[in-house]
Amino acid sequence: MTRVLVVGLVAAVGWCAPAGALQGAESVARYAVVVNKDVAAGPWGKVVKFLETKHKAKTFAYDKSPEDVRKSVGTYHPRYVCFVCPPTENFPAFAVVANKFCRTLDDDPYVDAIWGILTGFDEEHALELAKAEPVVIKRAFTKTLGPWLNWVPEGDYVTEWTRDRGELGGKKAGADFALKSGGPTSDADDAKYVHTLLAEDKFDLIIGSGHGGHHNWMLMYPSGKGFLTAKDGKLAMTAPGVDLPLRAKRPKVYWAVGNCLTGVVNAGRNNFKDSYALAWMKNGACQYVGAVQSTWYELNWNMADWFLKQEGRWTFSESLFLLRQWSHYLLAENVVTGRDKQGTEFTDEIFVLYGDPALEARVEKAREPALTETLEVSETGDKDVVRMTYKVKVNFVGEGNKRTAEKYGGWRIFCHLLPYQVTDVKVEKTDFAKVVCPGETLIWDAGKGLKVGDERSVTFTAKRVKD
Repeated sequence: MTRVLVVGLVAAVGWCAPAGALQGAESVARYAVVVNKDVAAGPWGKVVKFLETKHKAKTFAYDKSPEDVRKSVGTYHPRYVCFVCPPTENFPAFAVVANKFCRTLDDDPYVDAIWGILTGFDEEHALELAKAEPVVIKRAFTKTLGPWLNWVPEGDYVTEWTRDRGELGGKKAGADFALKSGGPTSDADDAKYVHTLLAEDKFDLIIGSGHGGHHNWMLMYPSGKGFLTAKDGKLAMTAPGVDLPLRAKRPKVYWAVGNCLTGVVNAGRNNFKDSYALAWMKNGACQYVGAVQSTWYELNWNMADWFLKQEGRWTFSESLFLLRQWSHYLLAENVVTGRDKQGTEFTDEIFVLYGDPALEARVEKAREPALTETLEVSETGDKDVVRMTYKVKVNFVGEGNKRTAEKYGGWRIFCHLLPYQVTDVKVEKTDFAKVVCPGETLIWDAGKGLKVGDERSVTFTAKRVKD
């Protein structure tokens, strides 16, 4: 993907917001299935064939490693890459391979495709996940950062912090998130309370944080005796005196934003039959984002800036992709240094999306988005060359330690997914300090944090890479 770097300040273009300007990525785009040839030739071939039909996908079958087909996939210029893998794969190792693969489809260092790993307990389970219908997130459950519920229509919050035991919260339609006391005061009560909520099976999004493992999630942090545990594809809530099976079937997405290791699925002694992620994918989770290593850094939390705070503009998988682009810019431009840089490099490689990467899973709009973004596209008269004008206006700056928060001055750096891949980008005017365009994304750097009411724009020409 060709990129252009622009430095300097030029006059801003005027603000206008065309109706229906942004609806996320195109629904039809190049889709690559990457799979071992022996897997494709066996029972899992039905999963591959279904994806070929559903997405008009092209399959790239490799012999020993995805590296065998990397150049061919790069020539194909996919927007989506789906790695189809049986559950016996060593997923921590494969995640590293997949991440590198999708960064090296061309000669720039940015991620070149929205990717995910489609697996399951068996080929029938994987096929079920491939057939998942779009998920509209109307109600969320979180055991961390209760105020995130302000970005969804409704939701429930239970604290994960032992220091805040008894703290609850909720968000009702048309109202703001509100805290309340009187919640669980012991691990046993916490386990029963959370079990009751999850067993009602009314959530389209589940957000988990705190300690986790290949087969379980510890409900309280930094320590506790309440767990949600997976065994043989089933879930059970346990604590002293508590042992409650948990079953759910409502289609949802699961975001293990701060959990260690729940994305491992299978590795060494950690057998896929007891995988926490797969168990949830047997209980309604159409997509699951989790870490394949222990995490000590909070980069993945910034995914909320796309997935939640833009009010449905981006899907679950698009949001993870945009986070990867953003994080690489932080590294490439030395925005982060020292321990911060180490954490960004580390975390960027350990979070994996399981499921079909093209699944439409997005938040139902409940309020004004944090950023108003518009993209106007017009023809230039030259073959396949278009002129794009991107504009952003800041509506909200949050609190806390996230890099787009008030502590950092607001929204300094952000990125936007273009409707299709472009090359030969030429900037005509901008008032951003820097703009980078790696093929399918526009990454902007305002030079300093933007506050509420601030506006910026860029106009550029580019050649469209046709599907």
